[in-house]
Amino acid sequence: MTEKILGTFLNRLLTTAIMFAVIIINTNQFGPEGTGTIAIVILGLTLLQVLSNFVGGSTLVYLTPQRDNFQLLMLSYAWMLVSTSIGVCLLDQFDLVPDEYILFLFILSIIINVYFIHIGIIQGKEDIKLYNLLQLTQAVLLILLLGVTLFLHHHFGWSIHIRIYLRLYLISYLVPCIISCFYIRQNVSYQSFDGIWRMFGEMVKLGCWTQVANLAQLLTYRTNYFLIQRFINDKSLGIYDLGSKISEAVLIIPKSICVVEYARISNNQDPEYSKLLTLSLLKFVLAVILIAVLVLWLLPASFFGFIFGPEYAESKPVINSLLPGIVSLSCLSILSHYFAGHGKFYINAIGSFIGLAVTVALGFTWLSGASKTDPVHALQIAGYISSIAYTCTFVYTLVCFVIQTKAVPHDFMITREDFKLLKESISSISLFHKKDSSC
Repeated sequence: MTEKILGTFLNRLLTTAIMFAVIIINTNQFGPEGTGTIAIVILGLTLLQVLSNFVGGSTLVYLTPQRDNFQLLMLSYAWMLVSTSIGVCLLDQFDLVPDEYILFLFILSIIINVYFIHIGIIQGKEDIKLYNLLQLTQAVLLILLLGVTLFLHHHFGWSIHIRIYLRLYLISYLVPCIISCFYIRQNVSYQSFDGIWRMFGEMVKLGCWTQVANLAQLLTYRTNYFLIQRFINDKSLGIYDLGSKISEAVLIIPKSICVVEYARISNNQDPEYSKLLTLSLLKFVLAVILIAVLVLWLLPASFFGFIFGPEYAESKPVINSLLPGIVSLSCLSILSHYFAGHGKFYINAIGSFIGLAVTVALGFTWLSGASKTDPVHALQIAGYISSIAYTCTFVYTLVCFVIQTKAVPHDFMITREDFKLLKESISSISLFHKKDSSC
């Protein structure tokens, strides 16, 4: 398991480095206003993905080891088509995405949702090697395509604008989506449609709690985007978006661990093992994330201005205000995947709604008032609001974990048993070897 975590971390580290290269190109090519527009389109895409995942999504990881994979796949496809169609209409109706991107958003959403359905099956089968390779393929393709486009732009005068970037973004997902189709064809075969409606009911029951939690969490993360666009302007949104992406970059550490933790707990329902594993991972993540956050805090504003452009030096106050929340969010991710691995998605949903309620309440009061003064100060306030919301969600989830597992204060102290457990959890599976059937 440790090798899986290390492989996933290295993969995410490389992917994050590539995506930061993309961000640097975008910020210098399109400026704060252009990156703000891209952020809104991608946010609309993420909302469509959340709707699609009401039947499917991370629930697939939990159900794949236990249920008929063919039925899971067919139901996920059908719901994805229905939910995406409805979601695009809603985004258009409420003017949450510019009209000129609506049709493109629909096509892009179909491709990406199919890809993530396949990714859910792959993760549920604990084929972490393929999971990592597909994720890396998307990032590498995007930076290569963007690099070629920039070369043609500078040397042959080809135009480059937001639409071009979004088309490249689509292609970068289309290729790994096609690759994943071959895997699904080989590993998922038709059995029967018997009991498919019962399966649908189970997926809806689990998926609703999962996606209600994810939707509330997404809105907790990104409600400030809509509020900044409403109360300030697209330029400020571009600056805030960069600050969010930089501060959230350190989340590759807990996210890498959670990929393996979720699959492992879903495939091993021993309560005591799950408790001890979660506590060990929680302590490890907290120690590492504090170091990463300290490094970010020490970086000067001039560093970000030099890398991304002078206007983006103003993202430094945003980063600082988000850092306390990033610590809470890192620990929260470990605990939330514990509950998800045991099928208790409703706990995560309630926690996410607590965070959303805090974000909305403070956004329409504190941020609304701050937006009438200095824009940089207002963006910093938006960061503080997010940090408070993340912390409230974490505290609730931690209390639930303590009640559920009967954990005592001593359990949260770092001991030799933590290192022993992690060492014993090392499997013969690595990023570069075939999956062991015993896992």
